[in-house]
Amino acid sequence: MISATPSLFNQNIFMERALRKKHFIFLVFFFITTFYSCNQNKSGSETGQLLDQSGMDSTVRPQDDFFHYVNGGWIKKTVIPASESTWGAGAILYENTTKNLKNLLDSCAKLNAAKGTNEQKVGDFYASAMDSAGIEKEGFTHLQPDLQRIAAIQSLKDIMHEVAVEYSMGTNTLINFYANQDDKNSEQIVAHFDQGGLGLPNKEYYTKKDSATVNIRNAYLNYIEKIFTLAGDNPSNAKEEAASIMKIENALANASKAPVELRDPEANYHKVAISELEKKAPNLGWSELMNQLGVKADTILMGQPAFYITLSSQLQSIPVNDWKNYLRFHFIDNYAPYLDSRFVNANFEMNKLLSGQKELQPRWKRMSALTDALLGDALGALYVKKYFPPEAKQRILELINNLQAAYKERIENLSWMSDSTKQKALLKLNAIAKKIGYPDKWKDYSSVDISKTDLIQNLKNTSHFVFQYNVNKIGKPVDRSEWFMTPPTIDAYYSPFTNDINFPAGILQPPFFYANGDDALNYGAIGVVIGHEMTHGFDDQGRQYDARGNLKNWWLPVDSANFRTKSNRVVQQYNHSLVIDTLHINGELTQGENIADIGGVSIAYDAFKKTEEGKSTEKIDGLTPNQRFFVAYAEIWRSKWRPEMERQLVMTNPHSTPQYRVNNPVSDVPAFYTAFNLKPGDKMYVPDSLRAQVW
Repeated sequence: MISATPSLFNQNIFMERALRKKHFIFLVFFFITTFYSCNQNKSGSETGQLLDQSGMDSTVRPQDDFFHYVNGGWIKKTVIPASESTWGAGAILYENTTKNLKNLLDSCAKLNAAKGTNEQKVGDFYASAMDSAGIEKEGFTHLQPDLQRIAAIQSLKDIMHEVAVEYSMGTNTLINFYANQDDKNSEQIVAHFDQGGLGLPNKEYYTKKDSATVNIRNAYLNYIEKIFTLAGDNPSNAKEEAASIMKIENALANASKAPVELRDPEANYHKVAISELEKKAPNLGWSELMNQLGVKADTILMGQPAFYITLSSQLQSIPVNDWKNYLRFHFIDNYAPYLDSRFVNANFEMNKLLSGQKELQPRWKRMSALTDALLGDALGALYVKKYFPPEAKQRILELINNLQAAYKERIENLSWMSDSTKQKALLKLNAIAKKIGYPDKWKDYSSVDISKTDLIQNLKNTSHFVFQYNVNKIGKPVDRSEWFMTPPTIDAYYSPFTNDINFPAGILQPPFFYANGDDALNYGAIGVVIGHEMTHGFDDQGRQYDARGNLKNWWLPVDSANFRTKSNRVVQQYNHSLVIDTLHINGELTQGENIADIGGVSIAYDAFKKTEEGKSTEKIDGLTPNQRFFVAYAEIWRSKWRPEMERQLVMTNPHSTPQYRVNNPVSDVPAFYTAFNLKPGDKMYVPDSLRAQVW
């Protein structure tokens, strides 16, 4: 799949797909767009690290545009590095964290560690990834046996066999198969099949008619041709092959649901018998496919049955040679970022249309991220031992407990919810599991063979491990202690299936968390992140799952109707938020994240007001404690974006852009009006009757 993210190797699909319904504060790596500063002054010795006020813009009134009041000075003087699509010190924080990973990996690569140890595996994997001279020499010869296998395909049965073979290597081909909990029986892991098969990010990249999207489609067609010519095809054949692939993907896109349609859990839940699929979508050969995937089950969960009915028809009507072209291109494309420079550069030239990057990231950064993605627990265990202080866990737990208590009070005081539904909401809130820093048990990579000289084989071996690890879970009870992010990740997430909130070690450092920081700083930063993740349990999707993670309606009808009325106000507020040209935030697509942003600020503020600093009016650097809380929140979104990246975010991502993640939530919180003396006529003033407040 073409993506503007720093390449995390698309073969790691099981982690990515299992995360599809989990909710993040950011999107891993490139959507982390924050600012970091730890200046100290009066305040510094007495209160710990202070807010950075040098990036503020005194020409902007906080009552008119709070985001640019706090961040405008920094935005004006900041140039996005050529290798990045966005910049702000969360990106700087990511860079610094990746440098720490690089230091670990460099030392492991030089250790000559004992075979089978974590140090040997991550060190040798990284060494193979950094051997650019060896990779240049090999070209794509390591893929030749796979391409010969694809060339030998003669029938529909062969096509689906190839799909299964590639999935066993972890390659995401044609379908979207993964292991995850049964939405309506959260104690069991089952096989899921969702729509897939597209090279561009989603359906809308194939259907929209605006010039920017048309240009991307044309560039994608040219990219397919380029990959085929690099693989040795003559240009005229490559052109015909590319056209055949676009025909297939257009048909698959037309059969796919749009991003907003994928947000409804009930509409995307279908328990289907294999025997029924053999009748409705026979050309996939379901019984044999399941056997080849290693799945022993009579029924599966299917998100979008209409997609598979169409796919079955297309398998029959489209010539086998066209499917061979499709499989060959996507197989090479999956490995393109890790082949010789011809393929790497071709892949980057395509991706930069989506990201706006001017230059490829340095190799050490890309390969450190790759090692983290595929050997995350092995590298993570080394990372937390060196870089994560144990005392941070206890402080974060205290903050979580304080926010949980504040959320409890807010639920109890809701005027629009009945007592019956409140009791069930409180039961779910109290049941939220709290996972901080890193997992209690690490994955065992002893079965994974890692060479110091063969990156492509290492990718196949690690990806097969991920595949087998997940397939082996099907039919078994869920492990609620499992993590779906690696410890160095600068992000956080809520899982509706297990009703837990997760905060990796990577995010538990400035500018999100200051071990010795004052309460205004921590509640305004990591406190809002915590409140955001808690609120996901009660957003438009999360509220449909119960305390154990089952898709089950626990609301009285009147309460559901009241929720929809309030959440629709959130949708309308964000629909009016202009991002670039004529492109607005999609309030439906971003509904859950926006509810969580508004709830996060509100809950964190309530918890902050219970602290000694929250009760004080003493100014620090000219700001009251309440003002510092809101400025701390705005600073974590201090960032600058390339237009291409903004456009991709709006079209594909459930998060709003940073400006509206600041201005819209604070304009819905009454305390902000008091802190900055907002009055009617101010640009950010919203009449109380129109404010979008759900929780």
